[in-house]
Amino acid sequence: MSWPDSPDSAPLGDGRLASAFDRPSSVEELQDLVSRRVSEGLAIYPQGGKTSLDYGGTPRRPGAALDLNGLDQVVDYPAADMTITVQAGIRLARLQEVLATEGQFLPLDAPNPDHATLGGIYATNTCGPRRFGWGRPRDMIIGVSFVTADGKVVKGGGRVVKNVAGYDFPKLITGSMGTLGAITQMTLKVRPRPEASVIALAEVPATADVSGLISGLNTSLTRPSAIAYVNREGQGRLGKPATEGSRGLLVLGFEDNAASVAWQFQTIQKEIPSLSWSVEEGEAAAGFWAALSSFPSDPSVALTIEAHVPRSKGVPFAHEIEAQLPCETLVHAGSGVVIAHLHPGRNSISETDLIAKIDALHRRASELGGAITFLRCPADLKESLKVWGSARADWPIMQKIKAALDPAGVMNPGRFVGTI
Repeated sequence: MSWPDSPDSAPLGDGRLASAFDRPSSVEELQDLVSRRVSEGLAIYPQGGKTSLDYGGTPRRPGAALDLNGLDQVVDYPAADMTITVQAGIRLARLQEVLATEGQFLPLDAPNPDHATLGGIYATNTCGPRRFGWGRPRDMIIGVSFVTADGKVVKGGGRVVKNVAGYDFPKLITGSMGTLGAITQMTLKVRPRPEASVIALAEVPATADVSGLISGLNTSLTRPSAIAYVNREGQGRLGKPATEGSRGLLVLGFEDNAASVAWQFQTIQKEIPSLSWSVEEGEAAAGFWAALSSFPSDPSVALTIEAHVPRSKGVPFAHEIEAQLPCETLVHAGSGVVIAHLHPGRNSISETDLIAKIDALHRRASELGGAITFLRCPADLKESLKVWGSARADWPIMQKIKAALDPAGVMNPGRFVGTI
């Protein structure tokens, strides 16, 4: 079966087009559609807000685009239990609006929250600046349902944390890129909405030791929800262009009751008096949180990497990337996550040299006990640049789980590690 080339076909990512397009309005309809399309010899490509269609490997075989935006209902919301059950097609922004009616929120950040669906966020394991203070997506999910390639509904977990037998499906499905099944429903832990949320900012002088400043936060009396550092080239993305003599921007997010937040901002000024601090509050702070969350997402940038290294190595590794390639970097310093928009064209770096430099960064990340993946990469470079990094010891385990749940290999084939 060949790939369709009609411009009217739905996109699958990386320039590949769908052979069919379906948008079920119920789980039962989804089950029927999956069974039918598989019997027709098509692969299944689940989609949500389509904010990450080019993420991961290239689609490996022709198939049907399965739009899950029709599954967007709140199933159950016992606010007193601090949990909510929703269908996977609900948009993050709408979910936050529902939770706000009870003074609660889901401490999860994602670019384009008006379009990003919960199913897509969990399939791609999208994290943002609040990861440091509130945890990862897998820390918030306690129940999940998904439809497998044979049209069956699989459920795992529930409303309570200790509800696991066999596979821990809520954790397993997180970050699986839709290769195990199409997520239909999730139960999530929510939190009380903080009374106050502010962003503390300070430009770091070119002569300052950035790593030393951030290491000093380990003994701080404050408890930030986010610790980020943006190099001077990336400051403009946050609406704070670098001034003369700036090496980058140090960003701290504080969320708590108003008195605690005010005290923490005063305290950080005393603890790090060498920097000139300013504060963003109210709508300005909300806009800055959104800018931090959206930093990784820019369709105009062809190459964007995400590195995970020990948190003490985050800023030094960002400096190593900057030494290899022109780039804008954002370091989630409390988590060891480094986002870098690469611009090899600015120095006329050849494709051969680019591959060599990326290979060197892969090796260096591995030496540090971490790894590099690509959030964005041209399709023709995905194999040579290793969008999922070098093969690791856990990849065969993932392949065995894939074989157990999707033996025919029809769920989102080619998108995950090792062309799973």
